Amino acid sequence: MSRMRHLLVMGSTACLAFLSGCSSGPRDEQAVDFGRTLQGLGDSSRLSKAEWTTYLSDERYVQGLTKPDVRIRLNMADPAQYRFARSRLKLAGKTAENSPYLFEAIEQRRRDHVAKGYKAGHAAEDELASATTSSIREIHALEMSSSGDYTPEPNDGRATAISTYPGGSYYTYTDTTFSDVSGYPLGDLAWVEHFDSGKNVAVSALADLSRTSIKRYRVSTYKAEDTVNGFTDSFQFTEFGSEVGTAGNNQERPMLSGLTVQAPKDLVLNDGVISVCLNRTWTGDCDYNLTGIGYAVKLPLKGQVSVSSNHIFDEATINRYKAETLAGGTGDRYGFLKLILTNDGGGCDLTDSNVREAKMSQFWSRVSLSTNKKTFYWDLTDTYAALFDDDCRQMQDEVKLTAKIILPLVEPVADSKPYQSSVTLSTARPDIRLDYTFPKITVTNSCLAEGTQIELAEGSATPIESVKIGDKVNHPERPALTVMDTAVGVETVPMVRIRSEAGHSLLMTEMHPIQVMARGMVQARFLKQGDVVLTRKGPSKLVEVRREPFAGKVYNVKVGSDAEKLALGADQTTVYANGFLVGDGQIQRKYETLAMTQKDGNVLAKLPRKWHRDYVMAAKRR
Repeated sequence: MSRMRHLLVMGSTACLAFLSGCSSGPRDEQAVDFGRTLQGLGDSSRLSKAEWTTYLSDERYVQGLTKPDVRIRLNMADPAQYRFARSRLKLAGKTAENSPYLFEAIEQRRRDHVAKGYKAGHAAEDELASATTSSIREIHALEMSSSGDYTPEPNDGRATAISTYPGGSYYTYTDTTFSDVSGYPLGDLAWVEHFDSGKNVAVSALADLSRTSIKRYRVSTYKAEDTVNGFTDSFQFTEFGSEVGTAGNNQERPMLSGLTVQAPKDLVLNDGVISVCLNRTWTGDCDYNLTGIGYAVKLPLKGQVSVSSNHIFDEATINRYKAETLAGGTGDRYGFLKLILTNDGGGCDLTDSNVREAKMSQFWSRVSLSTNKKTFYWDLTDTYAALFDDDCRQMQDEVKLTAKIILPLVEPVADSKPYQSSVTLSTARPDIRLDYTFPKITVTNSCLAEGTQIELAEGSATPIESVKIGDKVNHPERPALTVMDTAVGVETVPMVRIRSEAGHSLLMTEMHPIQVMARGMVQARFLKQGDVVLTRKGPSKLVEVRREPFAGKVYNVKVGSDAEKLALGADQTTVYANGFLVGDGQIQRKYETLAMTQKDGNVLAKLPRKWHRDYVMAAKRR
């Protein structure tokens, strides 16, 4: 084999890494550095032989409480579910001694479930299902579950679990493990924990499929998490491969090839960024100009994949998926398209915010096959672009698009049994191997209200909607800056109206930057009455800051040629708008990104005190 594998067997070696790769070493775990993330591999020798046997039995029991691709909350009043959760954490090296609050929280959850009268044999209620009315929600899913159908290495199984929570979490533990359908482990449990983060969690496990003769596989993931809404957990598993999940099954495993993605792509600037303009039309650097509905995000998705083995795509199953999803069938069993708000936390699915599961009818209605059924196409572009849940809104910020595309296959021979494969397309992560990796994706959505007067170089003013590429605008440090790009769109969120003591007024989207004397460039949403801002006539105090709905069009400009910007300092691509000194689109992008990504380096200062000991003990683990 071309790379080392870690196999989950009694006495296997564990490894640990902080914000870095994980490599095998002695049984002691080596901490390289510690920030917010700790990850590693499980070690079954942490369980006695009796505990290991019980754990495997409990795992089968928990899986029997649900169906593949249906996430549940564990019922800690059920001894088997309670025991399973504790054993799973013990495999990862977590104990009541080195993770005291984690185990205290699980114990409190058990007491709560007993008090509620929960009975064995049932999962717990989803107490967080109504925690928010927004369609931006918690995501815990199996992003990848692959039997190596799109890899040159034989017997190369891969699994990736992802998690995100709106606003982030105090603590998130997530794991994933790979087995055959009988429960026989084919690789190490992989786990990750985040302190004061939880917005974009992913953990990936490898498996050696040659360790079993069964060609139906199972991947599972368990999560324990503490947020502003309390402590909870969740569990999910999926099954794939041959429909005949028995030893001695001689069905050939399919081989996929020719995976090609036509959209989304970096089309305009070749800068390694896919720029999607939502309800805005930057003319110079948007790869896609799309209009959402209300708050919604739209993204194009187009591509194809072929099968090179003696298989064809199963048209009957594909047609069944089309009919079932059109009739309202939901859930990850049909695959998924998810958008994760990597800086805000939380995410959303393809639209229908009336359900709490992905609605994939958008996708399956746009699937087709080649005449010989050897190539599978999807085309969600232009008016058919993927429309996500209404509240999943980003403003000139990075998002993670992840697509798990289920591929039903069959051999064109009598009595051939179906085989379920998949490919995963997702935004790049250095520690996760994907079938296809998107470049960074950003969504732009921000501006100034139409009618805003922009001061030109010769001293006159013109409405922002009349400003054209090539126009010269006034600048406090230079005679003029050249308008390099313009944008127009609409705004569905109430904008920010400011009024100065001199009587000047300006209406901006909440993310637009403006120069504040004591704080530098500040987004409009953070302005407050009494702030002193810069104007054409000098500093002026704000006497009013309020929200105001706006039904008209909104505009933005980018100013400064490359030569002009060489003579400027930081944050100086500015314009005078209604007399106020405001940043252009370039400054806006910078400060939106900074606002979303800046974090206090002192994790303990951000964590609730109840998690302090767990964090300190994690940093000291050996």
